[in-house]
Amino acid sequence: MIIKHLHLQDFRNYSKKEFAFSEKINLVIGPNASGKTNLLEAIYLLATVRSFRADLESEMIGYEKPMAKVKGEISGGEELELILTRGEINGEKTAKKICRVNGVNKRQGDFSGKLKAVYFGPEDLQLITNSPARRRKYFDLVLCQIDLEYGRSLLSYEKGLRARNKVLEAIRETGAPRSQLYFWNQLLLKNGSYLGQKRREFIEAVNNYRLPTFGCQFQMEYDQSLISEARLDQYKEEEVAAAATLVGPHRDDWQILMGDLTGKEDLGKALSAYGSRGEQRLAVLWLKMAELAFIVSKTGERPLLLLDDIFSELDFKHRELVWQTVGNQQTFLTTADQNQIKEDWRREAKIIE
Repeated sequence: MIIKHLHLQDFRNYSKKEFAFSEKINLVIGPNASGKTNLLEAIYLLATVRSFRADLESEMIGYEKPMAKVKGEISGGEELELILTRGEINGEKTAKKICRVNGVNKRQGDFSGKLKAVYFGPEDLQLITNSPARRRKYFDLVLCQIDLEYGRSLLSYEKGLRARNKVLEAIRETGAPRSQLYFWNQLLLKNGSYLGQKRREFIEAVNNYRLPTFGCQFQMEYDQSLISEARLDQYKEEEVAAAATLVGPHRDDWQILMGDLTGKEDLGKALSAYGSRGEQRLAVLWLKMAELAFIVSKTGERPLLLLDDIFSELDFKHRELVWQTVGNQQTFLTTADQNQIKEDWRREAKIIE
């Protein structure tokens, strides 16, 4: 799986830019704040329809521009296009994301996963240290690429969740009949159960992934907020009082535990609380390598590997581990210092400045 060409228009700091890529290694060189991460973000958007850093579409649209376009040609000749808007174009309301394949509009769930990518950058440490929302988003970014039904279930669940919360508010504020909850309960139960099942499968695959060269072992622990009729009934009064749904995958969380390879140290050390920055960095590297292996095992395709200025944060041994992976699929590396990149890789790479 590769991306051959990319066209950006009014995306971040790119007013209009065309790129042609190597099928192997693409080295993006430039000073900090020059837009290197923006290029990786655009590629990742074509894979997932979501940014790995922005929460709002407007953050990715050029200053005072009404919309941004990201268009790429991938292997097989398909053309993927994503249009980001501020909610209107020329005074007319429009979707904030418009997805097209070969010029034909597609639903987000049918667009995501046409291209597959794994992103690894400095901000991924936030997967360990930041809020549960960030970690739930990680689930979705991975699983939407390899499972169309997951993407559809996620969109349906999120829509149902918003509607159910409005009904809860109406019950609290106006005494609306509780029977109005039934339809939304069934929608959340159906889709929420599927999301939870697929998240458990992903965590199981990650925990079966081993890298002995790390000198330690990691484990992903799932704090699942189960959704069932019994739990919805159990929390019904609290939900009305809060006007919010208190159980379900939108309340899920996970953490990474660490132990040593000898088994003398139990896998009970929570990295978010007790891990050093170096240990947290290694845990994220392990997670990303496991993510790559998971996508390959589920699809039979090797995803694009997007490495965003990671080598300054890794020691020699773990840089070598990354290098062993780089040659197996189309790879994009960004750096402000090309001397951090192996000389033989620099010779082979296409340089983008």
